[in-house]
Amino acid sequence: MIAPYLLDRGLFTSQQARAAGVTDFELRQAARAGLLTRLKRGWYTGSRPEWPSDLHRLRVQAELAERTHVRASHYSGAVLLGLPVHRPDWGTVHLMRTGPGAAACRRQVIIHAQVEVSEDLAVPLVIAQTALESPASGLMALDAALARGLASLAEVRQASALLAGHRGHARLDPVLRLGDGRRESPLESRTALVLDAWGFVLEPQFEVPGTSYRADGRLVGTRVLIESDGLGKYAEPAAVVAEKLREDELRARDWQVVRVTDKLLDQPARLMARLRGALLRAGAPWPLDGDGPQA
Repeated sequence: MIAPYLLDRGLFTSQQARAAGVTDFELRQAARAGLLTRLKRGWYTGSRPEWPSDLHRLRVQAELAERTHVRASHYSGAVLLGLPVHRPDWGTVHLMRTGPGAAACRRQVIIHAQVEVSEDLAVPLVIAQTALESPASGLMALDAALARGLASLAEVRQASALLAGHRGHARLDPVLRLGDGRRESPLESRTALVLDAWGFVLEPQFEVPGTSYRADGRLVGTRVLIESDGLGKYAEPAAVVAEKLREDELRARDWQVVRVTDKLLDQPARLMARLRGALLRAGAPWPLDGDGPQA
């Protein structure tokens, strides 16, 4: 039987379990039964992580507990801060040295060489490192950090300058250009990044003139509104009805509405077709040379 105080802990080691009278066999049996979650060799948790990010956060904590002179970096650092990221490799933990030493790649752990920053720039550096690997993750993390007051755009720019010469540094450009704390969801951040690559400027949280409505975004210079539909946005049936009525009123005022989902962003040809149709109805051109980008 697993001691209740072990189950209540965020994470514990097999050595700590043995000290409580739990054998390795009992640990394995408990993990198979779903009473425990094995984080890595010798590390367990009594919690049942609901999302991959929750499991990754616990794995990061286990790796940090095993080592000294390292800190979480890249998307592992972002997850530890509670910042959203976009489909990273959840099986790999990223750490950074806080002192001298070469980078190292070990089984499911990458330890990066030190980037010296003050504590004030620790969070901005994590955001910049995240963008090195994925602009989508970088912009999601940046927008959320700006909204929560965890970092300023100037600080992230300063931290980004310290990464000059690092692989993927060019990916920071659109992230720093588009960062905006007004966005209210990771999907809005990803949408802005995709539309930017197609030549659109998306104004976030647009107050529609003459109405009490606020759209997730507007294509600047057009009467096309963008609504980002993520999981749980319309949890109640009444919310769905209210949204339909809102769209009817907006269309009656000659506004076009394009609804965007993660799935649609994964299907650029379909999204382009919808945007073209909305722009045509709104009497607006595609922003790039006449025919627009190719899917």
